[in-house]
Amino acid sequence: MEKTTYLEENDQLNQLSMNILVHAGNARDHLVHSLESLEKMDFETAKEEVKAARKEVVVAHGLQTDTLQLEASGEQIRYSTLFCHAQDTLMTAQSEILIGEHLVRLFEAFSQK
Repeated sequence: MEKTTYLEENDQLNQLSMNILVHAGNARDHLVHSLESLEKMDFETAKEEVKAARKEVVVAHGLQTDTLQLEASGEQIRYSTLFCHAQDTLMTAQSEILIGEHLVRLFEAFSQK
């Protein structure tokens, strides 16, 4: 196997970080649309948007997990502020989606009473 240079490794980690950020950002965008739909009491659209957000987070999480497994198997991954930011954005999106899912269920239950 051919060794990669520092610049290639740097580019790979930056590209991976950007991909995580894109998918986590897409997830947050879907969640915002879900909450906007929820404000209009449009529960079906709210549920669809949360589902789309969850799919984006799964992709981003998979990218993160692949990288962390490399480090767990002994391959040293350099510290990267961009990768750290991507992980933080992903974690925030996951938390927001969890809350969004609960809000959709709560609002729908209250509307039926």
